[in-house]
Amino acid sequence: MTIILPKYIFVTQTPAKEKAKEGETVVLSCHFNSPQHPSLTGLTVRWYKEDEKGKTDLLENNMTMLPNNSRVFMSGDLSQGVVSLVILNVTASDHGIYFCEVILPDGKVMTGDGTKLRIRRALGNV
Repeated sequence: MTIILPKYIFVTQTPAKEKAKEGETVVLSCHFNSPQHPSLTGLTVRWYKEDEKGKTDLLENNMTMLPNNSRVFMSGDLSQGVVSLVILNVTASDHGIYFCEVILPDGKVMTGDGTKLRIRRALGNV
């Protein structure tokens, strides 16, 4: 008799909330691991944002999903289960909840709890 354990992965995002001023750089962390996939190969990592306009896909395996957007990229090491989202020169339009999503080779999707990003206006830039 063979017992097949369900494949799962743990996805943790930090911090739960982040604040930044316009013009700053923001780094949102995503850590993931899986007892069944210790090598973490064949995984896809996607970052997306939710706000009042709905869901916006940002990056998939460090490929931008938005045309003409060079302010957003991933850093870290996919093989080590550490993939951060970096947003350069944040603007008020970057506010929202950011989610890290890990897709297993079999198509199962695991998503972090999200990081809520609030942007404060920079004073004196009139």
